[in-house]
Order: sequence, then C-alpha cells, then structure tokens
Amino acid sequence: MGDLFARIDKGKAERLMESWPPHRWYERSVLWLLQQPTNQKNVKKVPLNEPLLESIRENGFQSPFLTTDSWYPITGSQRLRAAMELPDEILAQTKIRICKFDKPYWQPFFNWYNQEKGQECVQIYFQMCEVVFKTVYMPETDNSGVPMLDFEEGGNKLHWPLRDDKKVQNKS
Repeated sequence: MGDLFARIDKGKAERLMESWPPHRWYERSVLWLLQQPTNQKNVKKVPLNEPLLESIRENGFQSPFLTTDSWYPITGSQRLRAAMELPDEILAQTKIRICKFDKPYWQPFFNWYNQEKGQECVQIYFQMCEVVFKTVYMPETDNSGVPMLDFEEGGNKLHWPLRDDKKVQNKS
C-alpha cells in the first residue's frame, strides 16, 4: 500500500484537527450535497468505483465527508460519484455528516509566484487533511468486512481525467 493511503496515529490526527482552520459540521441528505453547484459540475468527472458503489448499496454511507467551503469533497468524491447511480428518492432520504471548511484557507497558495508549485502545495494540503480526517473518522472496514483502503486503492487505479490526462499532456 502506497503512502497516498497512509494513516497516522489516531491521537496525533485528533491533535492535528484541533489546529485546523475554522470548520462546521452539518447533516444533509446525499441528494442535497450532489445538488451543490460545484458538485453538479465536477463530480461527474470522477470515475465510477464499482466495488465502492456495491458497498454503498449494501452498507450505506459509513463515514462523514470533508468538504471545501464550496461543498466539494476533499474526502468522499468517489462516494459522491457512486451516489449518482442511486435513485433520487434514496439519496433524498439518506442523511450524511459533513465537515465543511468555512473559507478557502488554501487560497494564498494560488498566488505563489510559481503557479505549478502553488497548486502542488494545495494538493499536499488537501492530501494531509484527507489523511488526518480519514484516520479519525473512517472505519477500517465496511459492514461486510471489506477494508476501506481497498476501495481507495481500487479507485486510485481508475482513469482520473483531471490527474491522468494532465500527465499525458506533460509528456507531449
């Protein structure tokens, strides 16, 4: 398993969350989260993780989402993409917990003199937030006993246009 899916000591993760920028917790339906403008535009670009979809059908949504100030998932984009395959009636009735950053505290990185490095800083920041959040809130397995990290690894092997098409362009 690569570093991308690493977890850290849970006590350390909880201490790191104490120094996070201001954030709030919400309870909303999955349908509501899907209907947010940034998600309507971007979630369909996330590849469908079929095993994750089957787990959600069988076990529901087992961990909360972490989102940006515009409600885009820092954790949960694959779950939200899988949700697009479920009936709206179920999505409207299914409540999830969402931890949302109040403002785009990472915005200064976009003004770094080297735009590519600034973007990398934002990606690293989000990845670290993801590791901390998942360490604290993600169960080790779904209710069927499948390790949650299996879904992450499987999803990472899929073709992600925003990630993979950029790599192809850089090689040209």
